[in-house]
Amino acid sequence: MLASEIERARVPEGGAVLWWLAQAGFVFKSGTGAVMYLDPYLSNVVEKAFGFKRLSLPPMAIGDVRADWVLNSHEHLDHLDTEALPVIAGNNPACRFAGACSCVPEYRKMGIPEDRITLLEPGNRYPLDGVEVVAARSDHGELSPEALSLLLDFGRVRVLYTGDTALNLPRMQPLLDLRPDVLLVCINGRFGNLDAGEAAELAGIVSPRVVVPCHFWMFKEHNGDPEAFVQACARKCPGVSVRLLAPGEGFSCSDEAIAPVVAEP
Repeated sequence: MLASEIERARVPEGGAVLWWLAQAGFVFKSGTGAVMYLDPYLSNVVEKAFGFKRLSLPPMAIGDVRADWVLNSHEHLDHLDTEALPVIAGNNPACRFAGACSCVPEYRKMGIPEDRITLLEPGNRYPLDGVEVVAARSDHGELSPEALSLLLDFGRVRVLYTGDTALNLPRMQPLLDLRPDVLLVCINGRFGNLDAGEAAELAGIVSPRVVVPCHFWMFKEHNGDPEAFVQACARKCPGVSVRLLAPGEGFSCSDEAIAPVVAEP
């Protein structure tokens, strides 16, 4: 069970263990033991709101989430799950929520108290339980003008999450300058997002140790072809390791190695 694996995962000092939740959602566990969920989509709220049927089952039940932080890059329902987050907030009374300015009103509608809400603003850095989160404006066009890309600095490992964005290097540059080790990149090529070729181009510019594609295999309307991304990376950034994750699969990242998850006995 994923919740048990997260709880028991052994994290290298200054490193991180991360898991993909499908779509654009991830879970991180830091060396201090802090657990952060980023844009988790665990319900069927998008289908209820727009008719987009979920094709990839959630790798864990909403009620099994144990979190110290939930981060949200923007307010779209597949990134800010308005059915899952109130349950997470209720089951985790110490959990705090941090998001773009478009997310804060949604937190309030869910009844999350102000003292559990942190506004993430572009150009700022936020120390969250030993993990420094750096925010930059992404380019999601008029669909979400306030959407963010986020970099999580675990001390010896930096992870860049593009969020939903087009290829806009000037906006990303503050995060690129921090030389991320891991790149989590959208590849679906619809609704203003990077397609497989653009995502591979970005991977070549960032030159991380490993790149993980996301935002595919959830809704037919969203598109996304991981094989096309792998082929594009082979052409555009052959020195970058591509790691395709199944929903619920993760890996450990230290300053020395990318390795399988190791559990405490």
